Amino acid sequence: MSMISSNALPGFDKSSEGFTSSARDVGEVIAYLAGGLRPDPETLSRLSLSLRGLREFLIEEAEEQAGREAVVEDLVLAQAVRQVVRPVTLPDMPVKEVAHA
Repeated sequence: MSMISSNALPGFDKSSEGFTSSARDVGEVIAYLAGGLRPDPETLSRLSLSLRGLREFLIEEAEEQAGREAVVEDLVLAQAVRQVVRPVTLPDMPVKEVAHA
């Protein structure tokens, strides 16, 4: 449930298409606010739902980022992570010689 509505929010679409759609919705909201117009009830509902989903997603991401930052700031934990997670080094790709005619 959200803080405003008793209805459960649908899952946020984290695909590139979902982000593009949310960005368009934010742009549409900005246009309505700048123009001082109130959208029709159906559009208002759609935009409100989209923005609440985006807000929840951003809050989740902020909490996850705070956890990542805490790991980086904790020198002992950061060193342990560096020891466990080593960079992957792949050998160079073989190059085939092409005979020229």
